Amino acid sequence: MSIVNTKKVFHFFSIALFAVLLSLVACKKEEDKTTKVYGTITIDNPDTWATWKDSGEVQLTLFPKFSLDPLAGWGEVPDNFFGPNVLGGTYAVGAPYNSQNPLILKYEAGKTKYDYEIELEPGTYSALALGFRHNLVTDPSRKTATLGVHWGDTGQTSHGIVIRIRAGGMIIPVFNYPAPLTFDITEGEQKKIDFKADFDFVNQWY
Repeated sequence: MSIVNTKKVFHFFSIALFAVLLSLVACKKEEDKTTKVYGTITIDNPDTWATWKDSGEVQLTLFPKFSLDPLAGWGEVPDNFFGPNVLGGTYAVGAPYNSQNPLILKYEAGKTKYDYEIELEPGTYSALALGFRHNLVTDPSRKTATLGVHWGDTGQTSHGIVIRIRAGGMIIPVFNYPAPLTFDITEGEQKKIDFKADFDFVNQWY
């Protein structure tokens, strides 16, 4: 091969290598821009999950910013909002942000810690919740038992709901747990959120 041809070949490979490097850098930048939440969920009472695992799915869902008009997200509903003498509370009033594609956790014997990762759009989210969605329950208000929510304390479980009833002329709280923690996420941010859940809550909910 002549010196001229050798230089041409070298020049060609140099350009090709440069193009590959540019492509890798572009891909790396694209990865860096991924907006997501990730972390570890610690689930208490996994033995209870073992007995319920064929009855439904454990789903990790995000809820959009809370609003009463239109109904969206998870938050505090005032008394009489849904009608005269209808008690308010704290719960989800709309579908999850990722209702069409929830992250499903699969039962593994003896396992209590589950890592997760969800890509999402920048914005405000009213709740990150782990729920057990029962196959045989048709009532939408009771179909999902909230096993735990992100509420700012990684050492304790909150189910994120406040539900009250009237009984004997009194107002009695059936469930009274701290609300989920609303959080914001910006473009390209990767937010770590750990929280706890307790599968035994299904025995109270259903």
